[in-house]
Amino acid sequence: MAGGGTVTPIVPGPSGPSTFQIAEALPYTLLSLPRYAQIIGVNPAHFQGALGEEVFPLGSNACNDLWPRHTWQQPDRISHEDLAYAIQDAEIEIAQVLGYFPAPYWIAQEVHYWQRIYRQDMQRISGKDITQRRVGYQTKFGKVISPGQRAVTLIGTATVAGASLVYSDADSDGFVDRATVTMTTTETNICSLKVYFAGESGNQEWEIRPERSKSISGGVATFIFPAWLFIDPDIQSAYPTTEGFRGINLSTTANYVTSVDVYKEYTDTTGQSAEFYWEPSAQIEWCTVCSGTGCAACTLTSQAGCIHIRDAESGLVVPTPATYADGAWTGSAFAVGRDPDEMKIWYYAGALDNLNLRGSTCKVMPPRMERAIAYLATARLERPMCSCSSVTGLYHKLQRDLAFADASGSYQINDDDVGNVFGSKAGEIYAWRYIQNTAEHVLKGNAV
Repeated sequence: MAGGGTVTPIVPGPSGPSTFQIAEALPYTLLSLPRYAQIIGVNPAHFQGALGEEVFPLGSNACNDLWPRHTWQQPDRISHEDLAYAIQDAEIEIAQVLGYFPAPYWIAQEVHYWQRIYRQDMQRISGKDITQRRVGYQTKFGKVISPGQRAVTLIGTATVAGASLVYSDADSDGFVDRATVTMTTTETNICSLKVYFAGESGNQEWEIRPERSKSISGGVATFIFPAWLFIDPDIQSAYPTTEGFRGINLSTTANYVTSVDVYKEYTDTTGQSAEFYWEPSAQIEWCTVCSGTGCAACTLTSQAGCIHIRDAESGLVVPTPATYADGAWTGSAFAVGRDPDEMKIWYYAGALDNLNLRGSTCKVMPPRMERAIAYLATARLERPMCSCSSVTGLYHKLQRDLAFADASGSYQINDDDVGNVFGSKAGEIYAWRYIQNTAEHVLKGNAV
């Protein structure tokens, strides 16, 4: 299908019913679940709950456990669902310590109360400071890249029937291990194009990642993935039977989806990035009729606007009441004759890896940051890990509480490590040490 399509801004709230009959979306994480499995050393096919007859059979590398998608499928094992929540929590904690997310993230409807001047008996009426510039506001997260909201444009749907989604045997070993998606497009920035499970409106929770490679040549975008990332989520979410939790057979492509969607993902700067609110005046209590329509009690006055960046690194932005037309935002006066009482803002912010800034890769998170998130999340997991000796060895090491001492012995660690904000487990201390080094160096860089 040719490029073009319909622009679909992503707004808070449900986007409609899922096309899947059983599968539910997992929490979105900056560190993808398959990338976590690669860092920890989990068999990639077994992590997807699948196995083959000759390739990736059970028992290979002394590993005999398949990962379920949902906890209710196998309650005595870690599921993708458990893992996603642990990674999400780790990313938020790291963002709170650093003051910015470890990778770019769209932040929606962040609430700020309007700044008041020091005189309680006075108020501004124009939203300007003494220098006649608009008053700036500190966002909750720094390294602001752009104002605006997340949006996606459908480029097209790749299908097996149309030969734009092809499953193949890359190394001729008799096992289908590659999924190739091709799509005609007029886009030139391959990093903005992403692949999603079909029919899910380009919601981030349904993105298929990470790809092995992606490129654009001659107006055709080509994506190459490990085939097991295309296992049908409904099959991954199958109900347990009397035989218990069952693995998915990789020997047949019938267990893979037959179509996927390609979207352009971007920050829509034409949509509002600010919304101003005013409380109703107390004078409405004195009137019975206002212009023949009555008095609007308990109703906030709202006005759309935009923000611009004053300091990207620290997250200082400037909100302005404005309207968008003919490719530009035009400033306007406040809808009420005084400064707003509060506002909401939308923006895109987070750290970018230096290689990404140089245009060498589409990956946005440094590998050591990925490892810090993975180790911190692993330290917080509560259910048993799979039975692979190398994986369980790392799992128990990261979960070991280094502040704990008993008759069998104790650990010699410094007070800074024991008292870190994450905790005293080995995985938490590793993440803390990396974050401390990152805070000293990354904070001096630029977000854009």
